[in-house]
Amino acid sequence: MPEGVLNILKPPGMTSHDVVDGVRAIVGMRRVGHTGTLDPAAAGVLVLMLGRTTRLSEFLTAHRKTYRAEITLGVATDTLDGEGRVLARESARTVDAEQVAEVLGGLTGTLEIAPPMHSAVRHRGERLYEIARAGASVEVEARSITVERFDLLDFAAGDVARALAEVECSSGTYVRSLAAMAGERLGCGAYLSFLVRTRVGSQDVADSLTGAELAQAVRERRLDDVLIRPEDALALPRIVAEGERARERCCGVRVPARQELTDGGMVVVMTPDGRMLGVAEVQREDGRTFIQPRRVMLSEDHLQAP
Repeated sequence: MPEGVLNILKPPGMTSHDVVDGVRAIVGMRRVGHTGTLDPAAAGVLVLMLGRTTRLSEFLTAHRKTYRAEITLGVATDTLDGEGRVLARESARTVDAEQVAEVLGGLTGTLEIAPPMHSAVRHRGERLYEIARAGASVEVEARSITVERFDLLDFAAGDVARALAEVECSSGTYVRSLAAMAGERLGCGAYLSFLVRTRVGSQDVADSLTGAELAQAVRERRLDDVLIRPEDALALPRIVAEGERARERCCGVRVPARQELTDGGMVVVMTPDGRMLGVAEVQREDGRTFIQPRRVMLSEDHLQAP
C-alpha cells in the first residue's frame, strides 16, 4: 500500500472532498485524507496523505499557509466572496493603493476572528453554511489566528476597485473574513473575489500535481516518484533514535534528550537507517529535556524488519 504525502493542485469549482475522492480512485485506495480544505471556488495547494501518513494529520494541518488573494472593493456580500448575495454597494473611487496597503498591514499579528457563517465549521453538529442557507444565524465563537504578513501586490482604482494581495497566515484563517474586514476599515465594503493557495508549509504550488499528472504517474508505475516522504513534508527538526531508545519510542515512552532542543517544539524521530519512527514533543522538567512521543509510525516488529 502506498504511503506518503501528495502535493495536489486543486482546481476551482471542485470541493476538497471531490479532490480526495478523485485521488482515491486514481491510486486505488480508500485511506486518503487532506490537511485543510479550500473553498470550492479557490484553487491551489491541497496536501493529501496516503496510508499510515494520515496519522500525521494534526501536524501537517498546523503548517503556515500562503495565499494570493484578489479583493474587490466597493461591494459587500453575505458570503464574503463572489458567490453570495450583494448586501451593499459603496463607491471605492476615493480609495488609493497607499490606503489599502496600510489597512492590509494593520490586519497582521494575532487576531480574534469568528468563522464566516458560510463556512464548513460545525455548530452543534450542523455546518454553518447549512444554517445560513436556511436563513438563520448563530453566535460563533471567535478563534485566535496569526497573520504574518498581508502585502498589497497590485491595485486597480475605480468605483469597484480591485486589490491583489499576498497573505501568509496560520492554519484556520479565513481570508474571506480578512477581505471583509479590510473593506469595513476602508469604508467601502469588500469581498474576496478569487483565492489561490500558493504554499502549505514546505509544499509550493509550483510543485503541485494535477489530477492528470498523478494518473499518468500511476499508469507508468511512478507513484513512489511523486510521493513526498512525510518527514520531508513536515519540515521539522530531526533526531535519530537507535537501540533501546528507538524501542522505547515505539511504545510511546518518554526518554531524556541527548541534545539541546526547543521546549514545546516538535521533532521528527528517525531510525539510523533513515526510516521515520514518529513525531515527538520536546519537554522540559526540573532543568532536564525529554522527548515525549506524540505519534508513532513504526511498531517494534517493523523496527526490527526494515
